[in-house]
Formats: sequence, structure tokens, C-alpha cells
Amino acid sequence: MKILEAQSATLTNYEVYTHLVDQGKRYQDIRKNAEKDKNGKIPENVVRRPGNLWTLRKELLEYFREAPSPLACQPIPYNDETIRTLLKELRRWEITKGEVIMMLNLRPTKLENLNTIIQEMEGRFGEEDQTEILGVITRVLGKPDGEAERQAMADTTEGLKKAEDLEAQGDQQPQDQV
Repeated sequence: MKILEAQSATLTNYEVYTHLVDQGKRYQDIRKNAEKDKNGKIPENVVRRPGNLWTLRKELLEYFREAPSPLACQPIPYNDETIRTLLKELRRWEITKGEVIMMLNLRPTKLENLNTIIQEMEGRFGEEDQTEILGVITRVLGKPDGEAERQAMADTTEGLKKAEDLEAQGDQQPQDQV
């Protein structure tokens, strides 16, 4: 296999998510509509996929559906018009494509979060512009579920605590046992 154009496009999490969901439906339709051979099995060329495709697809979808991702909200706050609308609304500020993609993926709700996305934000935009940009993001992308965000933060904190405990236990082992 030969790569013709490396990274010819950068996708948002929403675009990857919709592709994976559509791909799953397409594969199910192909299997459903495939004619079975005389043994009652679907021919190998119809069902053959890369070995780890389903695992990769499943794990990516789980990641996207996990809080605090915007795609974890039900119903999903994004649709096909969301990207166009956000681009149109942010056009008056010179925001790069990469910054817009990060806004879509992370859906910042505070200036501190937005500051991590926009390079040199304080030098490029005044306080009023920063607040307006955040307002556009909130209006177009919606507000996140506060409870889901709190639970995700609690889970992350708990996971970090467990990792620190395991690391501390590892440091206490005598050297001859290692």
C-alpha cells in the first residue's frame, strides 16, 4: 500500500465520529444484503476487514462518548451545519483552522480554557473580543452538561490518585526484588 497524500485534511472529532457510525451501518447493510453461498455462509470477500478494525472503531466511539467530550451529550449537540456556522461566526477574528478544530473538539466554556486553544490570545484579542469569541462558541456549540463534566473530573482525579499510589508502592520495593 502506498500513501498518496499524507495528511491532506484534518478532521474534527465530530467528523471522525460520524464516519465511524456511518461505516458501521454500511458494513451491517452489506452483511445483511449479501447473498449466502450454498453452505449458508457469507462469502469471505464480503465480510473481510482488517483484523483490528472493529476493536479500533469500538474504542474510538467509546472515547468520543465519554465525558467531558461534547459528543458524550445526548442528543449530540453538533450536526452537519455546526462547523459551517462556527466558521461563519468566527470569521471576523483571524482564528486559524487548527484553533477552530480545537474549539470544536473541546468546546471551551471559560476564558482559561480558550486561552489554551488560541495561541497568544491576550496579545491578539482584547478582553471584549475574547468574551465575544467565547459567547459565539457557547451559542453555536451549546453548553456542556455540568454534572457530566464534574463526574469526568472526579474520575480523572481518582485515576491519578490510584496511579500515584501504585507509583509510591513501586518506590518502596527493595532493590534486590526488582
